[in-house]
Amino acid sequence: MRPDYVRSLVSKAMIYAKLRRQGDARAAMAAVMAGAGDGAAYQYAQIYAQWNDLKSALDWLDKARQLGDPGLIFLRTDALLDPLRREPRFQAIEKALKFPN
Repeated sequence: MRPDYVRSLVSKAMIYAKLRRQGDARAAMAAVMAGAGDGAAYQYAQIYAQWNDLKSALDWLDKARQLGDPGLIFLRTDALLDPLRREPRFQAIEKALKFPN
């Protein structure tokens, strides 16, 4: 699956949810999962955070950490993850990543 296509589907999953088109949002998410598997763990965390499903977002963020997902370099500045920042699990994941001060 082309990276630009994955980004497009990730965006669609979030946009459709904001438009209350849940079926379309879930279909876009399913398409990403079918094509990228665990390789888009960080993006799943973004989607679930925007869907306000914090538990699933944190589960995928933890999976991203376990897999060494390169998207994690954006963890501290990614506005899509803002709904998670006050969660103790998010803070533990951030601490485990040992970002420089």
